[in-house]
Amino acid sequence: MATGLERLALLVACLALAWGPLAQGSTFGVWFSGLIILGSVTLALTFLATGVRGRLTLPNPWWPLFAALFLAWVWYSALTAPDVLAGERWAGIWTAVLGVAFSLAALAGTYRRQQVVLSTLLVTGGAAVTLALLQQRGIFVPGFTYLDGVPEQILTGPYFHPSHFSGYLITVAALTSTVLLNIRPGWHTLPILALAAGTQYVNLFTDGSSIPAVMMAAGVPVIVWTWKHRPWAGITLSAGALAAAAWIVLALTTPAGQALFNSLKGQFGIESQSIEGFIRVRQEIHWFGVSMWETHQYRGSGVGQWGTEYQKYRPDPNTNAGSIYVNYAHSDYLQVAAELGLLGAALMSVTLLSVMYRRGLGLLAMTGSAILPVYLFTGLYESHLSAIPGTMVGAYVLVLGASTTIIGYQSSATTAKAEGQVTTSGF
Repeated sequence: MATGLERLALLVACLALAWGPLAQGSTFGVWFSGLIILGSVTLALTFLATGVRGRLTLPNPWWPLFAALFLAWVWYSALTAPDVLAGERWAGIWTAVLGVAFSLAALAGTYRRQQVVLSTLLVTGGAAVTLALLQQRGIFVPGFTYLDGVPEQILTGPYFHPSHFSGYLITVAALTSTVLLNIRPGWHTLPILALAAGTQYVNLFTDGSSIPAVMMAAGVPVIVWTWKHRPWAGITLSAGALAAAAWIVLALTTPAGQALFNSLKGQFGIESQSIEGFIRVRQEIHWFGVSMWETHQYRGSGVGQWGTEYQKYRPDPNTNAGSIYVNYAHSDYLQVAAELGLLGAALMSVTLLSVMYRRGLGLLAMTGSAILPVYLFTGLYESHLSAIPGTMVGAYVLVLGASTTIIGYQSSATTAKAEGQVTTSGF
């Protein structure tokens, strides 16, 4: 019975992983509610299976502990927020996202089960890229909502907005590169190569701020792979990558660097605005988040409250970003700080830091290690990990749940086989 419940929980978890991005990013209406239901059912089945079996194996008990404290704070924030319904809905999303991550950490500790999760993520990414390619040919999914300009100017894939789609492609790009680097060539190689190429191709048609991040996500797994095989070389590559990133950011603050970027941006699919315009708009939007946080520094304004609370800080007269509806903070850091305050931001940070304890070296865990620095970077100007549910569910599974599964902790292949598991060398 316990095994059957575990398999059912794993199945529902995989449905949540696919539903998240493919249901228009689970951003609105029934799609949003569907992810809450799937994630919550996954968590409930996991608890039930654990109760029937009578034990729970977690190589890293720390991140689930801090995640539970963070989730408790989210629900407290929701129930005491001005708009309780909006708060409860977003608390439901956080429950679903962290619940699926916890469930896979608890249940997907064998090679076969991790292969199921890996296959789900790859097939979902393939479906998302295929939907974007179909859009390009004028074939659309009935029931989905599309922005003006699709496909003549932009592609959105299964997401409502091209920038949201581009943010999701970070995960797909890192996953395909990780698989290609760590699995010997076989029947899977050509399909995954095609998915990797398709990911970068459709990314160029999103005209989003995360286009460079998707390109970067394809390369970061090389650094992770190097850390795995030659730590000293990994340190060197990491230092070089950080230095290059710092140089690029600093260059973009100079007139010469901005002029160079504007002359080249069209080659990378960025058409809608200049770097100066992008920085100006982000500064205007971020002012709302800073103002909200300054007013509610410790408790925050309440989870899910951005859409109503930020409007209290509109400038008078309303101009530029102040004259339009801004649906989220366009910064993960400000989104969390403004809605959940310093305590919520601290609990979330500790949760992410604690995952480094006894981190695994399986394919999923290595992908999580690759996407985390990329999403931390895009978190400066986008909210992929705090306001886009479809991206959140897969990313947190890879960063949290997959990083602490049993694979990678066995002392010998004999022990692993005896327990129905494999070591890292099994990959």
